[in-house]
Amino acid sequence: MSALEEVKDLATAVARRRALTLWDVEMAGAPGRAVVRVYVDADPPGQIDLDTVAEVSEEISRGLDLRDPIAGRYTLEVSSPGLERNLRSADHFARSVGSRVVLKTKDPDQRTGSHRIDGVISDAGPDYVVVEGDEGSQRVMLSNIKSARTVFEWQDRSPQAGRK
Repeated sequence: MSALEEVKDLATAVARRRALTLWDVEMAGAPGRAVVRVYVDADPPGQIDLDTVAEVSEEISRGLDLRDPIAGRYTLEVSSPGLERNLRSADHFARSVGSRVVLKTKDPDQRTGSHRIDGVISDAGPDYVVVEGDEGSQRVMLSNIKSARTVFEWQDRSPQAGRK
């Protein structure tokens, strides 16, 4: 089992014990200077607090100290995936149905010639996502997605908002 798989295994177990979802695990950097990023979320998404994140971080840290899957020194970072979250797996897309997204594709769209698709996810399956946007409905195979993220839409909540 690779170091990344061991971290995912440990983080999944910690998240499940706390009724959380493991969103993603990333490892970056060179051996001896690695950065391990673990993203956890609650159900419904976005309902996780800093105290819970800190507790998850401590538990994962203790587990990594016991298992020692990472060679050399590393920095552990645990957080929520944030308001604008990266989408990498079929589960990410399924959990994001109804969300506004930006996709960048490997191959350009045949209608527009663009690699960029903006819109709202209306459907997601094990190997595809459907995005409703200005260009209509677009079904995109997950294998053709280079990068994807949700887009948070800010609403003006000032007292003058909506006044004429």
